[in-house]
Amino acid sequence: MKQTLDLFTAVLLVAAVLLVLLAGAATRTEATTGICDRTPEVRDAILKALEADGCAVVDLADLTELNRVLSIHGTMLTSLKAGDFDGLGNLRWLDLSDNPLTTLPDDVFDGLDSLESLNLSYNLFATLPAGVFDGLSRLKWLALSHNQLTTLPESVFDGLGGLAGLRLDNNHLATLPAGAFDELGSLTSLWLHGNHLVGLTSDDPLFDALGRLPMATLNIFLDRQREAPAIRGT
Repeated sequence: MKQTLDLFTAVLLVAAVLLVLLAGAATRTEATTGICDRTPEVRDAILKALEADGCAVVDLADLTELNRVLSIHGTMLTSLKAGDFDGLGNLRWLDLSDNPLTTLPDDVFDGLDSLESLNLSYNLFATLPAGVFDGLSRLKWLALSHNQLTTLPESVFDGLGGLAGLRLDNNHLATLPAGAFDELGSLTSLWLHGNHLVGLTSDDPLFDALGRLPMATLNIFLDRQREAPAIRGT
């Protein structure tokens, strides 16, 4: 019986040692890879913003120091993956414009809790994932102009109650889903010109939920208002 217990104890000790070694190896791997496994254009933009010598030396503390702009503008970025922006919870402006992006992962912007401006203009998006902007509650400016958008999910802007400016101009939108702007009570400027929205006017019920803040005015830029935008107020 005693021999059996000794053997069992020895097995437990060996297992415990192995677990410690594996945990240490995982920690060392994480420490030595840093941001090296991120999409190359994202990695390079982070390194440039931090003025860091190499991707392996960047840790979470470094990423939290990025509290202003991360520009990945015009880098021929073709795709993004989940986790590309992990650790950037203090970032306020993200510029992904002028790239050939065609799609976005649903959770690519998860954790960007401080983001105020997101520029996705001049890409090749035909549509967007319904929940791609979930969690961006501090966003004030969203640019989606000059893409190839033909449809918008009904709930794509839900949760963006602080949004002040939304650019959807110069796309291929022929219709807009009912209730698309219902959660945008802080919106003051909406660009829709350069689409195929025949017959849409600023008094359309689609816009009834907008401009609800006291003393607020809403500028709606439609094709027939290129020079003098429609203004709605309360």
